[in-house]
Amino acid sequence: MSEPQPRGAERDLYRDTWVRYLGYANEVGEAFRSLVPAAVVWLSYGVASSYVLADAIDKGKKAGEVSLSSCVVQSAALLVIKSLWDTPVPTTLPSAVHRQSCL
Repeated sequence: MSEPQPRGAERDLYRDTWVRYLGYANEVGEAFRSLVPAAVVWLSYGVASSYVLADAIDKGKKAGEVSLSSCVVQSAALLVIKSLWDTPVPTTLPSAVHRQSCL
């Protein structure tokens, strides 16, 4: 589990609660690929991708709330970086490697 936060610190829904485990849904789908219909595996990717997108949007909004002067540029940059990095890395890359090693 994560370390306790100091009093007054804001709790991040996507990092500090059970919601973060939704980002691993595709791993569960891949683990049961041989036992469940393909639609269930695709659904698990949808859940994981939705988590990543929601987290990226949340971080972009929070970055925009910090400073109003350069908030648009910082928010857009953070959203793009998080979306481009967080989408392929936790969802597609591990499963592709796993699938290739099991063939």
